Amino acid sequence: MVWTKQRIIAELKALHKKKRDLSYNSLAKRNQALVSAAAYHFKSYRLAIEKAGIDYADVVRRPRWTKPRVIALIKAAKRKGQDLNWASVTKRRDDLGRAAFAAIQGRLFGSWDRALHGAGLDSDDVSRYRRWSKSSITFELRARNSEGDSLNSGAVQRDDAGLHAAALRYFGSYDAALRAAKISPTKVRKRSTRKE
Repeated sequence: MVWTKQRIIAELKALHKKKRDLSYNSLAKRNQALVSAAAYHFKSYRLAIEKAGIDYADVVRRPRWTKPRVIALIKAAKRKGQDLNWASVTKRRDDLGRAAFAAIQGRLFGSWDRALHGAGLDSDDVSRYRRWSKSSITFELRARNSEGDSLNSGAVQRDDAGLHAAALRYFGSYDAALRAAKISPTKVRKRSTRKE
């Protein structure tokens, strides 16, 4: 069979009308001659598809990810109460899981946290684990202090184990974290013994 531009276009249109999979790999498995002829006559398979009046984005099997599409999927998942932390999302085998990997590409968001932010969500609210830094630890300790919450080691371990563990990890000791927050460990201990 001799392939001409007109014949290639007619064949592609006929296959598209029959709702056949026109993705490059799928068609190459069924009709390598057509794919090769299309690429040869039109310089690329994509140009042949476009010359046939078919939207190439509809042909490729992987979805064309855009910021609005990723954001829409995140918002839909949030409305359904689905877990949006990175570890959970990347285990999924659906559009949301694929969107997460697309979102971290530089042309989209560059990170999952930025994608969540783009959807109007705070990444710390959906994260399974809080991200700690010395400043966030001292901020939390000062906030507890100003609200009159108990700051003794046992109370913080009971109320916010993550904060206590982070204080030890970042400062070496709980007392050192208190001192960094401008809170006297001695006063904290005196206050806790007075309450007992």
